[in-house]
Amino acid sequence: MSVNKEEAAPVARLICSRINRTVGWVYRWNTSELSILWIGAARTADHIDPPLRPDMLAAAQAVTSDEVTRFLEKLSRG
Repeated sequence: MSVNKEEAAPVARLICSRINRTVGWVYRWNTSELSILWIGAARTADHIDPPLRPDMLAAAQAVTSDEVTRFLEKLSRG
């Protein structure tokens, strides 16, 4: 049985330290997939608040693109 993405909840903010602003949000779907909602055209983040837990990242790796998980993992490590 396949699980469809039906709802998501915000789990972290993506922040650009240069301008000290939130530039995006990380959402976790009911499927454990992680996705990013960017705010505006500037898609540059160098900080995540709060860092994502290793178990959340591991669950997402099975259903989220490698590019997204690598990016979020890098930010979560600091």
